[in-house]
Amino acid sequence: MNFLPNIKAPTFTISAVAVGLLLIDDLTPAEQNSVGNWFMMIGQTLCTNASQQQVINNFNKTSNASNSHLINNNLNDNDSQIIMMQKVINSLQQEMSILKKKG
Repeated sequence: MNFLPNIKAPTFTISAVAVGLLLIDDLTPAEQNSVGNWFMMIGQTLCTNASQQQVINNFNKTSNASNSHLINNNLNDNDSQIIMMQKVINSLQQEMSILKKKG
């Protein structure tokens, strides 16, 4: 997944919020709980795997080399981040407007 390092943390987070909000109206509380637990299990699986890989990297003294794509990224352009966040906000506002009209 080479695209992940290209997504700023706030944009990545707000996209998760958007997906969560979109799922709320289409699911019952029991379904929301089930799907939420399923997503949390995915997260726990990823976290467990990543933490073990960090332990291995630290033991082998390869943690800096394996994380160089995170440390040396060139994504410091705040203007593009603001533009992306504005697009996400606009999309969320449009989706909320559509949902209000349906309700």
